[in-house]
Amino acid sequence: MEVAWRARNMQAQAPASPVKFQVAPPLLRTPVAGMDPAKPTSVSAAPPLKAQARAVVSCRKRRAPIPVIIHADDFGETVEITEGICRAITAGVVTSTSVMVNMPGTLEALRRVPQLAQQASFGVHLNLCEGRPLTPSASLTDADGGFLRKRVLAARALAGRLSLAELESEVTAQISLLRDAGVRISHLDGHKHLHQLPIVCTAVANVLPKFGIERVRITRLGSWRGVRGPSTLAREIAARHAAGIFARARLRSPVRTVDLRELLAGMGFERLAGPRLPVPIEVCCHPGTIAADEDKPGSHQRSHELEYLLTPGFRSVLAGAGVALVSYWRV
Repeated sequence: MEVAWRARNMQAQAPASPVKFQVAPPLLRTPVAGMDPAKPTSVSAAPPLKAQARAVVSCRKRRAPIPVIIHADDFGETVEITEGICRAITAGVVTSTSVMVNMPGTLEALRRVPQLAQQASFGVHLNLCEGRPLTPSASLTDADGGFLRKRVLAARALAGRLSLAELESEVTAQISLLRDAGVRISHLDGHKHLHQLPIVCTAVANVLPKFGIERVRITRLGSWRGVRGPSTLAREIAARHAAGIFARARLRSPVRTVDLRELLAGMGFERLAGPRLPVPIEVCCHPGTIAADEDKPGSHQRSHELEYLLTPGFRSVLAGAGVALVSYWRV
């Protein structure tokens, strides 16, 4: 099969033996088989997050719930990262993830999607800075044919030295691989948020409507006061520019994206969420197993994030803030 051939050529690791863990009850109102679920109107954690009994709360005092997507990046980056995300989805605390289609864990990720399709939305995690591209892309690659490092790619984007045609071909190829594997694609986001770079965001806006994809992540902060240093400033400027490009393409986004590390640092959820709006906010996380941290150390402590997501304390934080867990289909 073409998809399998392409995936094997990405040097995928052999799938690990499945880890057995207790499966939470189906989270959608209407069970749907296979990899083509109906658009969910909500995705609820198990057990239900209720701060107090409905019967004792007056209608005038009851506040509208905050719709929140708990999204895990990097599905398919490695087998152990994929395993950690699967545990969090099965436990009912992660409601969305996005797939990297050119990485060692891609085959394992595609194998696991049918088991989780009723519990989470699945997007494309556009990758332009790790591994090798799926298409000939001279402006995106180094002398060895691998993707440029993140900072080099960003510098080329800012200098106008990336090819729009090559970007559109690579974005198309990554989306096509996931679609051809039978995955119903809810949205696109970017590895290291590089989909928001100049020229890259134009390519994304040009390609997504061709696939009927209507949603994309934007990492805008609530205000400029949230900027912390040059890197955060650069990301905010890129996000605000990309937001205009995406809006003209009629693409929709969560009202705000925040990092799970802000919750781990002790900041109150209601402060992160801001005003209560019907459009969801997105909490971005990077869960994984202990082996994931050992195999590929990075800026995220993946096993710590997974441990926190699975604790009763995390559910208490959500319940206390009046959160209603939803998937990316709600955007």
